[in-house]
Amino acid sequence: MESIRAHLLLALAVLLGSAIPFVPTGEMVSGSAAVASHSELSISIIFVITWLCSVAGDTVMLLEARLGARKLRPWLANRKFADRVDQAQRALTGNAFNAIITGRLIPGGRTPVIVALGLSRFSIRRFIAIDTVACALWALIYASIGSIGGRIANHPIWAMLIAVAFAVSIGALIGQVRRFYGWLRRRAAQGARV
Repeated sequence: MESIRAHLLLALAVLLGSAIPFVPTGEMVSGSAAVASHSELSISIIFVITWLCSVAGDTVMLLEARLGARKLRPWLANRKFADRVDQAQRALTGNAFNAIITGRLIPGGRTPVIVALGLSRFSIRRFIAIDTVACALWALIYASIGSIGGRIANHPIWAMLIAVAFAVSIGALIGQVRRFYGWLRRRAAQGARV
């Protein structure tokens, strides 16, 4: 009974976290997978729950952006976040599949991509098909990180802390690599203008 409650709590957390912009849910998945290594929770069920709930939550966020587009556009006009949405729209124009996959996997990339999709008339069916792949990869990565963390430590609390720290570190590293890549691109563009 406790495992059912824990799985339902994780499902609700991932669903709500995916439906609300800027809520980090990967760490919850990693922590749950780490605890599962020391309890009756199932890592495969954690993977399936996080996969399906993240697709559902992303779809809810897409519908929120689409239904609120009239109010969202003026709000974005005066925000720094608008630049990230514009970048996401350009990426979606080039290759929607890559943009959605990358947006889901890069920390902080999901919301701008989904908002850009919501402001456009991108097919919801096509989004769900691509997002299903993206969320499967995302759930697999974070559940694997948690599983590894769970095997490193002998106690579930330490396992969870290690898994969450590892997930946060990977996210921070990806963010730094992304910033460095952006800096290189800006520098190359400035050199081309000279």
